[in-house]
Amino acid sequence: MEIKMDDKAQMMVIESIVFTITIIVALIFLYQLSPTSTVSNVYKNDLKIKGDDALRTLYNDQVTAVDLPKNFPKNKLIFYLITDNNESLVLNLQSKLPSNTMFNIYISNGTEKIFWCSSTMYILSPLPVVEPVTISHYIVSIHPQFFNRSKFPSIIDRDGCEIAKAFGAYANWQGGNYNIKDDYKCSTYDVILELFYT
Repeated sequence: MEIKMDDKAQMMVIESIVFTITIIVALIFLYQLSPTSTVSNVYKNDLKIKGDDALRTLYNDQVTAVDLPKNFPKNKLIFYLITDNNESLVLNLQSKLPSNTMFNIYISNGTEKIFWCSSTMYILSPLPVVEPVTISHYIVSIHPQFFNRSKFPSIIDRDGCEIAKAFGAYANWQGGNYNIKDDYKCSTYDVILELFYT
């Protein structure tokens, strides 16, 4: 049986089409197997390191402008949390993070997590995040006595400490009683910094 030239040409065209389809399918398969964008991972890792460093630096920095009682926590991170000074906290974090960074700050007591503030300071709800997002944590210890306004009236706002209210530390804060409940024992909190680029 003899193959004509037209048949050979048709076979070569079919082989070329099959080969092209095979290459395209292989490339699509390899693309789907490849890890997520390396650039995205680099941004996340870099931002995580910067967030961790910013929280650690804030914890190690001492409050100097205020005359604090002898045993009152003097590091800025805890002081800002106790005094509800989210403006100073945000400004300090912004000075330590890249200018194109936005963030939300949450506080957790291990069972509950509350929103505390965002990089916009005055918005009372979390900012919508933009991928890639990274999370930094810093565990702080705050003895319940430091939320007690009757002991520290010059430090704690006349409305009491927002964190203490959120976690139910006050005996009856709505009635103006800012003493700590006898059974409130929580003294460890997780400061959660949710970071993303704009």
